[in-house]
Amino acid sequence: MEEQNAWQEITSTLNALNDATLTSLLGSSQQLYDGNYVIAAEPAVYTSLCQYFPLIETVVQDHSDRHFRLNLQSAVPMGTDPDTLHIQLGAANITDAIINPERIVALPAYLLRFVPFVGAAPVLVATALRQAFYFSSREDGASQLYPKPGSEVTIDVQSLLRLLGNSISRAKFFRIFKDGRMDWFVERADPAHQFVDGQIRRLPNTYHYLGQYLTPGDAVDLAEWLGANDLRQDPVAALSKALKTPRNHILQFPYRLPDQKAPAGSKEALSVRQVVCQMLNQPRLDATLSGLCDQLSSHLIRPESFLAVPWYWFQNVLPELGDDLGMLYLMSKNCCYIDWARGHDRDQFWVIGGLETLQGWIGSETLPKRIPHASRSRRGRPRTGQVQPESQYTRDWRQANRELASQYLCRTATRKSEHGTDWQLHVYDTRLTARDETLRHALSAFLHNPPEPVTARALSVFAQNKQLQKLLFEQSRLFPQRLCHFETLVNAGICQNETLDGPAICHFDTLVDGLNCYFETLIQAGICQFDTVINILVKIQDSLLISEDNPLPDTRESAISSSRETEVAGNYQIIQSDPDGDWDYQTLLHEVNPALKERIVRQGLSGAYLSWLIQGCLRPGVHSPVSLAVSRCLETAQPASAASERLTKMPAGALVGLVSAVLTRLENGQTGRFAFVGEGAEDLAQLLQGVDDLSTQKRLLKRLADAIRP
Repeated sequence: MEEQNAWQEITSTLNALNDATLTSLLGSSQQLYDGNYVIAAEPAVYTSLCQYFPLIETVVQDHSDRHFRLNLQSAVPMGTDPDTLHIQLGAANITDAIINPERIVALPAYLLRFVPFVGAAPVLVATALRQAFYFSSREDGASQLYPKPGSEVTIDVQSLLRLLGNSISRAKFFRIFKDGRMDWFVERADPAHQFVDGQIRRLPNTYHYLGQYLTPGDAVDLAEWLGANDLRQDPVAALSKALKTPRNHILQFPYRLPDQKAPAGSKEALSVRQVVCQMLNQPRLDATLSGLCDQLSSHLIRPESFLAVPWYWFQNVLPELGDDLGMLYLMSKNCCYIDWARGHDRDQFWVIGGLETLQGWIGSETLPKRIPHASRSRRGRPRTGQVQPESQYTRDWRQANRELASQYLCRTATRKSEHGTDWQLHVYDTRLTARDETLRHALSAFLHNPPEPVTARALSVFAQNKQLQKLLFEQSRLFPQRLCHFETLVNAGICQNETLDGPAICHFDTLVDGLNCYFETLIQAGICQFDTVINILVKIQDSLLISEDNPLPDTRESAISSSRETEVAGNYQIIQSDPDGDWDYQTLLHEVNPALKERIVRQGLSGAYLSWLIQGCLRPGVHSPVSLAVSRCLETAQPASAASERLTKMPAGALVGLVSAVLTRLENGQTGRFAFVGEGAEDLAQLLQGVDDLSTQKRLLKRLADAIRP
């Protein structure tokens, strides 16, 4: 306190010199004390203050007999690159925080047409290869958004399998390459060797990704269409006509099934260029035909068309579904769409041929039978209650498979057609697994009904204190089974006493006790870990509590229904929560809905309402301070903050005079501590902390003056 009084005396002496430039410079800088007196200023102010250094040093020594130091305060913190941004991803809800919809795998839509020919596993491996190439070929910095030039990357097999959630084993991965099912996607190069320390060592196998070819069935359909349109007589005209022809007039959709009676030569993946060369019996094409073939290839394959699947699905859902059922879901998902032009979504489609068609898609007779019907059939023999243990095991296994499949695919209707019995499939979006759904419920209950001693204030501090978040997250990695209090971390040398201040330490220990108590059972069961819980809480930190800066609905309109439930006839007496404050709450509450006004008065929350009104008026993001004050005082029954509560204890005339005086000084050009002078000025400055724009400060103070003026 003595140091603060000394600074006031020093600044008063300097202001008495009537040097407007010096007064302005002092108002634009910070006066600090660390044993000596310090003025910290940004470069533009620092340069001008250097001219006054001898004068200021003399005044400081006269008043305090201490040294004076002038520090340069950089506008950009040391070591910060002003041309880069640090972005921390957040989430609007708990589900998004778990799924991470920003992380997706781009699956080429045409690649799914190969599944009936080679099976699900090779197509999944081909998808992983494309995704791994994208990640491995990224550069640093802004170029991470785009693959760099080049066609060679080194990919770790185990990382590739982790991308698929380890749904494919290492042995199966190499077996797929060995049996030739990957030959339509990659081509193995000749073995290469190199000398290392005088020894010959073989280099890793090198594969060339072939790009996207036509499936054997699509190659046959294209050849038939081109033959019917006289490709051999006039190739240019036939290819030009194909470019203008819809794809479904050339190829079969949604998926072309293999033709078992087709000749052996038609069971190869071919490019459009190869199809045309075979039909024309030419080893190569001229420039015109080559260009038309490239355009036709893009027209049929659509290389820019992708199915975006969350990474979460590959990591967590695919291992549970299995590669075959998972691929059947992706093929069905590719048949749905979202029409943003009209706002229509299609999550259901008809499968012509029903069961037989789905069996051909995935190459399995039993898998499509696991897709449940929306309404259980009551035909046939009633289900037996008591069965043999072996039969019960089979029944439970089938029931578990049906329940798992029902989360993503469901047969909603059937119909008779010339192709047999058609099925209508309902395709669902990515959902949480059972383990993550349990975690979501636990987090939701923790936030909406915090366990003792966790309070809404502790959660609010956690959402605002980055250092507290960082310390919780770091120790969750060091102590995965149980979190420790702050004192334990200090004794272990993990942090210092200065890492958090006193109130933050209390909230830290409170959160540790609450997290240990609430999630200990889930962690012991292996459902989650503390780092997962804290990571989710950090992502939804803006949703832990309703932000005080967010505009709320106008209570004068939204509380009509509430007022009907608690109608009050006639007038009622306004009871002041602080008689010494001399506040006319009848005037302050005149804009509030009568029912809500009666609740505030009956519960003795007039002072809390005034504190929220003061704080709301001084927040630039709040559009309706009255609505905010009514909502928050009824929800919390507590004042907004200690600073605003102290201002409510001032007499009404004193606070109005303080706001008017500060506003006048700001309009006269005084800034910083020279504008906030008098009783309550420090609290007023604290509520405006973070509002650096002078015009915004004046606008907020005018709004407060209008709100509290009698």
